[in-house]
Amino acid sequence: MSTEAEIYPRYRWVILGIAWLTLLCLYWSWFLIPSLASRLSPELGLSHMQYTLIFTAPVLMGIWVATTAGAAADRFGIRLVVGIAVFLGGAAGLARAFAPSFEVMFILMCLVGLSVYGATPNLPKLVAIWFPPRQAGLAAGFYTMAIGFGMTLGMFTGPLFRDWRAALTYIGIATLAVAFLWTFLARNAPKGVEIKMPPMVSGIKRGLRSRNILLTCVVYFLFMGTVISFTGNFPEALEIIHNISPATAGAIASLLTGGGILGNLLVPAISDRIGLRKPFIYAAVIAIPVCLFFAWQLAPSAATWVLVFLGGIGVGSLPPIILTLPLELPEIGREHVGGATGLILSSMSLGGFTMPLFIISPIMAAGTLEAYSTGFLVTMLFIAAAIIPALFLMETGRRGRAKR
Repeated sequence: MSTEAEIYPRYRWVILGIAWLTLLCLYWSWFLIPSLASRLSPELGLSHMQYTLIFTAPVLMGIWVATTAGAAADRFGIRLVVGIAVFLGGAAGLARAFAPSFEVMFILMCLVGLSVYGATPNLPKLVAIWFPPRQAGLAAGFYTMAIGFGMTLGMFTGPLFRDWRAALTYIGIATLAVAFLWTFLARNAPKGVEIKMPPMVSGIKRGLRSRNILLTCVVYFLFMGTVISFTGNFPEALEIIHNISPATAGAIASLLTGGGILGNLLVPAISDRIGLRKPFIYAAVIAIPVCLFFAWQLAPSAATWVLVFLGGIGVGSLPPIILTLPLELPEIGREHVGGATGLILSSMSLGGFTMPLFIISPIMAAGTLEAYSTGFLVTMLFIAAAIIPALFLMETGRRGRAKR
């Protein structure tokens, strides 16, 4: 009988490390946009709606790409699908530095979205193949931490470059370098471990038949709509309403993802140890709206910095818990994790695109204190509503599985 060391070799940490770098660069590339908004928008002549379209273009792509990419990895393997996605992200990210207009920038941001959501849904499958169940939450927290680091670097480093074109150039080159690393180091599975590759639609069908996957889709829809609405508008709101410099506004906003890094690592590890998932979902969807709404109400005081960081812990804790659920649900199975996770991320993308563009942007378009305050209040009510579907989810942690 094979031992755990044979089924899950130490090379799994190399795989997880390169996956971490991959997500870091992709999200860094994407989240440079908010920190560059005050320089990017005047030069390209962008309206608030056009800027919102550019920033949310990746989640527009994620609506359909996430499910397709996850199903493709079920059929053709993680290494090929993620490799293609990251090369595309690096090339499109670099090309943005030469964009002359809104139209070109929007198309290139859509290609960045193809990359982000071509890679992200396949990380839970990577964990299911390479890591034992006792480390699932920890591994998910580690790779999700890369998303937080990437978002933090994007929000914080944009103003440090001489102009927005230089920022996009350097990060585009870095992403291409990581694409080459993935090509040389990534593997579909440990040596000697056979992974079934079912038809592409198999994982999608299983996900659509699972009540737990559909409930998770609702939670993630509301979560991403909130995160994109807040991060896309908070730095600019601080600059316009409170006359804060772009660098300081970016630093405050980066605390959201900075706190998220702590949430990525700490909460999944605690969840693994306790053997429960749902209580941490409840805590996140309560803490996020309370902290972030009052962070804006008390801006620009020291309390804003603290509350954004605390809200970030909640923001960071939710994704690794949510993305662990598909690989723990008995009705899915690890060979179908890609397609099922893709459904969750497609729903997330739908929320991240529709809520900022069609609900929050029209509210905030006036650019007044009242407009921003109303917009942030509506944003936080959405994530608070996620408590309702979360109540009906199956408990997939160790203690929940023991009762089945």
